[in-house]
Amino acid sequence: MERLLFRNARPLYGWLFIVAWFAILGLMTWVFFRNGGIAQEPFRAVIIAFFWGLGGWLASGALARPIVSVRQGSDGRWIVIRRWLWTHDEERIDPDRLPPPTIDAESDGEGGMHYHCLLKTPEHGSVEFSEHLKLDKAALARDRMAFLIRNARTKMPRSS
Repeated sequence: MERLLFRNARPLYGWLFIVAWFAILGLMTWVFFRNGGIAQEPFRAVIIAFFWGLGGWLASGALARPIVSVRQGSDGRWIVIRRWLWTHDEERIDPDRLPPPTIDAESDGEGGMHYHCLLKTPEHGSVEFSEHLKLDKAALARDRMAFLIRNARTKMPRSS
């Protein structure tokens, strides 16, 4: 039986935003063409094209971020699953091969910071298992993951 250790579902919010964006934009485009389209309002056509382009740019960023789940299998090995809308991949890891997790700080462009808790895996590189707006919460998530790694190393069954 697998045990969930961490899940970063924050990218789901971006996915839902993009779905709402295109639903509203699709409705507005349909209304625009129903009421006469480009022949009646050429300036509105430019505005709608701009918002379709902006939506595409936003979608490329939002849909590129995976939902990350870190699970512990019944054999003691960890399973890191990265899931996108269209695919997923998973990596099975021996906890002995994991370095301590780190925190990466990034400016949000408005004077605040975003803190990303990263787990370096052999196959995927750095995987974001948690993200926070406050450093103390990010440090708590990092410390919890470090504890889970240490705990898994001591409890993992070893083959002789």
